[in-house]
Amino acid sequence: MTVAERANLEVASTSQHSGERMAWDSSLAPIFVLIVGLIAAWGLYFTITEAPLAIKHDMSEAYAWGHEFQLGYNQHPPFWAWICGLWFSVFPRTGWAFALLSSVNAGIGLLGAWMLIGDFAEGRKRMAAWALLLLTPLYTFYAYKYNANIIFLSIWPWTLHYFVRCLQSRSMRDAILLGLLIGFAMLSKYYALILVATCFLGAIQHPSRRQYFASVSPYLSAVVTAAVCAPHVWWLLTNRAPPLRYLDAISDQDWSYVLAHVGDTLWGVVAMNLGVVAVVGWATWLSRRDGVTTVAGDLRSTSFRVLATLALAPLVLTVASALVLRNTITPEMTIGIFPLLPLMTIEIFGVRNIDRLHRIATRLAAAVTLGALVLSPAIALARTWLTSNAMNVAPFQEIAIEATRIWHDKTSLPLAYVAGSNWYENATTFYSPDRPHAFVHFDYAYNLWVTPEALARYGLLSICIEGDSVCLAATARFTTPETTRTELSVARMFWGHVAKPVKFVVTVIPPR
Repeated sequence: MTVAERANLEVASTSQHSGERMAWDSSLAPIFVLIVGLIAAWGLYFTITEAPLAIKHDMSEAYAWGHEFQLGYNQHPPFWAWICGLWFSVFPRTGWAFALLSSVNAGIGLLGAWMLIGDFAEGRKRMAAWALLLLTPLYTFYAYKYNANIIFLSIWPWTLHYFVRCLQSRSMRDAILLGLLIGFAMLSKYYALILVATCFLGAIQHPSRRQYFASVSPYLSAVVTAAVCAPHVWWLLTNRAPPLRYLDAISDQDWSYVLAHVGDTLWGVVAMNLGVVAVVGWATWLSRRDGVTTVAGDLRSTSFRVLATLALAPLVLTVASALVLRNTITPEMTIGIFPLLPLMTIEIFGVRNIDRLHRIATRLAAAVTLGALVLSPAIALARTWLTSNAMNVAPFQEIAIEATRIWHDKTSLPLAYVAGSNWYENATTFYSPDRPHAFVHFDYAYNLWVTPEALARYGLLSICIEGDSVCLAATARFTTPETTRTELSVARMFWGHVAKPVKFVVTVIPPR
């Protein structure tokens, strides 16, 4: 290993490093302002384009779970739902507030990606690699559906950044922050084990691995992570580990089913990152056209191996875990794992004219953002009137408000618990002015915050689609002599457009 490699990967107490650190610090202010602008632009884009629809299913679930602030939930750990619950304890329960939450999450991830890329590159190369992220849909168009996967947009790059910092400095501060971030990742989704494995693979290739594992740093991080996760582990042990039982239920799938999802995921990953490869390839071709020889960097160097490991190992490990457990994976699961892919692509192509690549990437990124914002009213108009699904938009908000009104008319009490057809219970939790608790699938095991005593004391509202026999049968198990049923049709209405009406059976089961 050369001295140059060590200089790239280790923090030394030299004037050169001090100058680089000062450059980092001075660059944070403008990049921070830029990210705030991106948050505002994409928050406005989401607000406008999603206005014709109700919030997405995963988002209503995030709110319904976050509303409870449990130490765990049926399918996932709680951190991402806690964030949603805290957010809406401040902001109103509206689509624009969810749009802002999604764009803030992506903006935090972009700032983390800036710091992470700065661990491997400087100057215009760093800016070009960062701008290329905006040419993927990861931090923009796909960022809106806030859920247990999307939270990794913000957590993943910051975790890798402090992991690299720990390898370089082995400071207690960085070790504590790394432990906190890994803990937050584990408390969001157990998929974070892929992140932990990626860090380990990166560590064993780093030139400072002996010093790192001989220091207190990795063990301090592990202790902090264990402390962060301890309440959730206690919850798992006392509640028969619902997320692990859910994982077991979706494992051991048929091989054809698993392989089909693996293929879809790999194709989705290619599609999501195709813009990065296209732009870097274009810049390389322009250099060759101008007679500039492009030579890939030293792909055998320790620096590149660490970079490539952090960039690619998550995808390889994701596919491997799907094959071992025979569970399904989706492109959405991988949405947060690619902050270093643009930089790795630049190194592989060996782009010499970084100034040109910087200009192309930043201008295209600006064009995508501004173009999306300018076109957002037209997109909203098309989604309202012109798309094939315009007549089939579900009336989640409308039935939530109407069913709450019926509850008030029948009981004169606040609505406390709601169940019903899939997703309508969560949507009603979000849209109802009473902010009731969701009782998903009418199953106490899915909703540990619901008890028979609570339903007897506060009552239950059921919202079933007319032909949903499963929902209607489940409702019948909770009826009492005082129960009333109301049949009604409700349609989604927006900008004068009325979608196809949906017939509902609203069952009011008052307190006993």
